[in-house]
Amino acid sequence: MSKTDLYRSVAALHIANINQGFLSSLGVGFLSLMYRAIDEGENSVLIIAEADGKIVGFATGGMGTGSIFRRMLRYWPQLCWALLPSAFSPRRVWRIVEILRYSGGAGDTALPVAELLSIAVDPAYRGQHRADVLYRELCEHFTKCGVPAFKIVVGAALAPAHKFYKRMGAQAAAEVAVHGGAVSTVYVQALVNTNVAE
Repeated sequence: MSKTDLYRSVAALHIANINQGFLSSLGVGFLSLMYRAIDEGENSVLIIAEADGKIVGFATGGMGTGSIFRRMLRYWPQLCWALLPSAFSPRRVWRIVEILRYSGGAGDTALPVAELLSIAVDPAYRGQHRADVLYRELCEHFTKCGVPAFKIVVGAALAPAHKFYKRMGAQAAAEVAVHGGAVSTVYVQALVNTNVAE
């Protein structure tokens, strides 16, 4: 599978399974560029789960989203094309501005900078602990990078996600309002840092 096909597959999984978020509405073109930027970034990671010759799940994490969106500007012709339909909707433009403001790092400085950005598993492959494995692989990645903890922002309506993160050991630490005052819970996952010098 080519890198282009990989990013499009991840983008399609995102749209199908993280469909309550605004990013899904920006389409496969935008999300493909976003996942390419995550995969190519020095401070971000894209973890893939494969089965039966296809991508059936993924998890992403990074040190905030600001550097990811800046990296997307390297592909500005494709980015402009992907965002063209949104340019005619003031509401969508405002939502994009909100995302960029959030990615600028404003917020509670007591919270970790590192963040789980997205995680999804194809419904046909759920019930096999694939999400658990992806989450643990992300934990291992952050631990190897010397990160002591990472945050996860979860919308209030996503009850299964809240249950999953609590089961994985994350603790609710704060509440934030990103889009139009809608409140999300911020969980923090503490990590055992084995890279600390003795």
